[in-house]
Amino acid sequence: MWSIRLGALAAGAAISLAVASPAAADAGSFLKEVQPFYQNFSAEQLLSEGFRVCSAQDGGMNSPKAVQMVQDDIGASVTAAGDIVAAAVVHLC
Repeated sequence: MWSIRLGALAAGAAISLAVASPAAADAGSFLKEVQPFYQNFSAEQLLSEGFRVCSAQDGGMNSPKAVQMVQDDIGASVTAAGDIVAAAVVHLC
């Protein structure tokens, strides 16, 4: 009897995890992470590029190519572009 209840509980937990909605994009935490260090870019530029990174990665682009894309798009250094990509993946995607 316990094994049936435990099995049902485990199945219910698995189903709720499977249908749970993904975490929402958090523009505030993204900007909090990158804007203090890259004040030469506006908040709009950073957010736009961050969401572009997410879109590119959803389409199959890997992170090194996303870093190059950010460099080309907004003229960021390799370090800045890497930080923007990393922050976008964590906070926006």
